[in-house]
Amino acid sequence: MKNTICSLVNCHLKEITSHKVICILYYVIGILILLISFFSKTITNWSLHGKNMFIKLEQNEEKYSCMIHRLKKWFDDIIISKKYFSHFYFVGLILNSAILLQDINEASWNNYNAYEHISKTNIMFEIHLLRRLLEQIFVVKTTSKSFMHILSYCLGISFYLVTPFSLHNKNIHKITVLKLLSIILFIIGNLIQYDSHVRLARLRSKALKNNESPYKVPYGGLFDFVSCPHYFSEILIYFSFFLSNLDIICLLNCLMVLLILIKNGIQTHRWYLKTMQDTYPKYD
Repeated sequence: MKNTICSLVNCHLKEITSHKVICILYYVIGILILLISFFSKTITNWSLHGKNMFIKLEQNEEKYSCMIHRLKKWFDDIIISKKYFSHFYFVGLILNSAILLQDINEASWNNYNAYEHISKTNIMFEIHLLRRLLEQIFVVKTTSKSFMHILSYCLGISFYLVTPFSLHNKNIHKITVLKLLSIILFIIGNLIQYDSHVRLARLRSKALKNNESPYKVPYGGLFDFVSCPHYFSEILIYFSFFLSNLDIICLLNCLMVLLILIKNGIQTHRWYLKTMQDTYPKYD
């Protein structure tokens, strides 16, 4: 057993290239900042988006006279529309497609079996990115009151620039129980996420038609059990990538996603409890 673990570790170390070292550093730094953000109000404010950012903007903020505080407030207020979420998936799709095309091209030039040479995890990611991009364009209803901080936007862009390289693994040839489990989790995660986004979009569309607040308590599907099933499903999807590759980079990638979505989920749950006490279900 010990020899098997050592051989796996040595195998992964040999496969770590310079760009994967950059990916590891990115995730380590990102994870550390995310851990600090659980105790930092400033970083928490920069991570707000959607309903949570709108509430923050509506609140009366203290006026600062100190130059440092004024600069901080100026930076705190650099926000953009949440409709730019689609940029994340577009950037990721372009880069991930280029990596897959490179795999196919290498297989063609060297007379390799294309199926064995191409990264299966990147194929899964390609499907996910394409679905999310189309969903963001045609399903998600972004209101004029939905914003995100510029740092959240930069984090999203950087994440989808790094992830295609992080998932790249051409050494998956055999179909194992874990590989089958990863595919099953991937499919389930995408189905849950799509269903959740459709329910949110219908709720928002109905509210806008009736000139009501775009933020309502969602019901049905996994919304009857958890506050943010779309976040839960995203965690399932990235956990499926880890099960597919079983390497340190995918573990860090999954951990970063987990921390981001736990933080966002806690903020959303608290918002529901604070602003919709009468209509929000109690999860005892």
